[in-house]
Amino acid sequence: MAPPHVLAFPFPAQGHINPMILLCRKLASMGFIITFINTRSRHEQEFKKSTALAYRFVSIPDDCLPKHRLGNNLQMFLNAMEGMKQDLEQLVTDMASDPRRPPVTCVLFDAFIGWSQEFCHNLGIARALLWTSSAACLLLCFHLPLLKHLLPAKGRKDIIDFMPGLPSFCASHLPSTLQHEDECDPGFELRIQRFERMKGDVWVFVNSFQEMEEAPLDAARDVNPNCIAVGPLHFDDTVEETQLSISPIEDTSCLEWLDKQAPSSVVYVSFGSVATISYSDAQQIYKGLANSGHAFLWVIRLDLLQGSDEQARNEFLARIQQNEKGLIISWAPQVKVLEHESVGAFLSHCGWNSTLESLSAGVPILCLPCFAEQVFNTAWVVDTLKVGVRIKKAMEAGIHASHVEDMVRFVMGRDHCSGDELRRRAKELRHAAKRNVQPNGSSHANLVNFAKALKLHCDL
Repeated sequence: MAPPHVLAFPFPAQGHINPMILLCRKLASMGFIITFINTRSRHEQEFKKSTALAYRFVSIPDDCLPKHRLGNNLQMFLNAMEGMKQDLEQLVTDMASDPRRPPVTCVLFDAFIGWSQEFCHNLGIARALLWTSSAACLLLCFHLPLLKHLLPAKGRKDIIDFMPGLPSFCASHLPSTLQHEDECDPGFELRIQRFERMKGDVWVFVNSFQEMEEAPLDAARDVNPNCIAVGPLHFDDTVEETQLSISPIEDTSCLEWLDKQAPSSVVYVSFGSVATISYSDAQQIYKGLANSGHAFLWVIRLDLLQGSDEQARNEFLARIQQNEKGLIISWAPQVKVLEHESVGAFLSHCGWNSTLESLSAGVPILCLPCFAEQVFNTAWVVDTLKVGVRIKKAMEAGIHASHVEDMVRFVMGRDHCSGDELRRRAKELRHAAKRNVQPNGSSHANLVNFAKALKLHCDL
């Protein structure tokens, strides 16, 4: 009997592709055959052809996708991806006649792709989804109709205390897609439809683990019993490391620099692959970091700073480079950086991948959310898990160097009521994360149950 053959199709953004690759890596270690679909432009730039039976990369055209930055243009990208259905269907048809590989058993879609249910139904193939944000955010999306009377949420101070499985939180903490009127219709109605369909899916994978989000995961299973935690996907002692993830070229020299720093003495700063910050905010961040007296490692992508010309940017970078306590690079091997003993805190945009990587490494977070669900993630980190602080004061439009300095000193401090306590809680999550991905852990068991169910489906 042929092993299950999973066709994986992520949303074409780095923060979505990497978790999908990591999930497929785990499935391949369980005996699955994986065909991973990438968009043609990314495929040509980032992947080498693979001839291995167990794990193969293929591509489909992406001419239909907009040329804009992803940023707040999510709905535009989702609408445009409708144009990829025909090519995807043709790929599945062609694979069915390929004697070298068994027919597709299941299509693993990114949960953002709303037409996946119809697609799989038409082809008679099982469907599974990967949700790359938090379980709390998924639960929020499952109950979107309950929020309709509060939208758009921008400027509202209402306390939302009626969401099943979630603690009370302010309406201002809702994702940015629910804050503005122009994004609530038709985007809001389309989101409701997408998440109603998710309630009926056989499997919805969440990159989280039980101790990280116990109440939201339990409540999500009340909505869909097969909504399961499978994280953290970025590390697993049972799977051999591979080079399957994608990212810009990493500057690994920063690891040698970290080796020369004292334990828990460095603030790591990164805003992920998409988020941007204003030039003025960057200046305030630097001033606060410099005044704190702590060493820092700052990832500054070419497109990170907004509102500055090339000369101003170069002068800013030169000023940082003159600081003996600082190091700037264009991209970092983030997981290795966060797990380095010299890193004591992470100043982050609080994208879910970064949040999970930081807390799985036992590193508390200095939270500076930029867009999407990052404000919502920040509320979970600061108010619920109590493993971080906010860099920006409430109700203030910009960032102030004095507050950055105060928060860095607080988190990096060594008294019981500040950094040590945050690190203690973060290290508890680190230990829990490692337990969950081991053979007797719940995240590992959830994947094993999925594998058994899909293999049973193959035998029918």
